[in-house]
Amino acid sequence: MLDADGAAAMEGLRAELARAKEQARRSDAAASKAAKELKAEKAAHCRSREEMAGMAVKLKDATDRYEVLERERRAEQEDLKKADAEAKDARSAMRAMKEELRQVGDIVAGKPFMLRRKFTDPKYAQLGRLYGAEDPYLDLAASAADAVVHFRSQEDHEMEELFWSQFHSPERPLPLSDRLVEWAELNRLSGLAMTDVVAHLWPKRPKPKSYFGLLQQFLGAVPHIKAMKRSACIEGARMALARGKTYWAEMDATAVASRGSDKSRLPAEHYFEEVLQGARLIESQCSKDVMFE
Repeated sequence: MLDADGAAAMEGLRAELARAKEQARRSDAAASKAAKELKAEKAAHCRSREEMAGMAVKLKDATDRYEVLERERRAEQEDLKKADAEAKDARSAMRAMKEELRQVGDIVAGKPFMLRRKFTDPKYAQLGRLYGAEDPYLDLAASAADAVVHFRSQEDHEMEELFWSQFHSPERPLPLSDRLVEWAELNRLSGLAMTDVVAHLWPKRPKPKSYFGLLQQFLGAVPHIKAMKRSACIEGARMALARGKTYWAEMDATAVASRGSDKSRLPAEHYFEEVLQGARLIESQCSKDVMFE
């Protein structure tokens, strides 16, 4: 009886032990699983931190790249604005150059031109009208023809003749550049001619320092030549009358010069041919440098 109870108790203990072992095994399995999951979670957490750090680096790199690209974009926009402004300025300069060339062509062709050359300064506004003076010497073709004929008749001027011959009787209208070359050479020659005349008329006067100064002095040539002609005539007459006085001291020079001959004498014109040789001798003795103003 006791034995049966003891056996039953033992069986019960064995069953209880078996259940305890099974429960322990399950607990160990659950703990192991939980440990693995915790380890996996820790590993995932570490990977997440590494990925987040990598993403942060990538984000910083992307931000820096964006800032660089933004600066480049702004710089490109500034360059584009600058290029657009330069293009506008170039177009304006081109239009101004075309207008200037057109006006130069009109001036060279003798057409009316605008007196006003500064359009941004209001004080020149009163010049806002066309001007064109009649000039009989604006015919460049005629000047070229005359120049060819002139230099052809001169010795050692083959180069000048060759130069002007290229503008003489062209098969087509001369371009603006050729007409400007003609004008430049005509301007040079006219300057040399005026300088030569001025130097002969006023040998002791200082040379002009500008083209306008030369022109201004040249404009005084006509009254100066008239004064020289009067002075030369007076000097010759003075010499002749003085020589007459040496032979006829009682001669009244004023009376001889102002009175006409009476009917008992031949007119003065009758003796012109007879006194011509003497007049030439008088002329050779005159200095022609004395001015009687």
